[in-house]
Amino acid sequence: MSKEELLKTILANLPELIPRSAITLYLGKVISPRYLANLDSAGKGPKKIVMGRKVVYPKADLIDWLISRTKAA
Repeated sequence: MSKEELLKTILANLPELIPRSAITLYLGKVISPRYLANLDSAGKGPKKIVMGRKVVYPKADLIDWLISRTKAA
């Protein structure tokens, strides 16, 4: 599967807002909510929206952030 095909598949299956607490439902165990919380506190995570006590990530911003951290194998 090409990188473009993978990206299309991911984009098609993600909701518009992804709760940090449910990140493993969408990305498996690649990234944990705790890891994202640590990155957020250091200002290194994806763009986020805080709704009360909940943190959500807009789909496009999360995907852009993931792509920026991806290395070629």
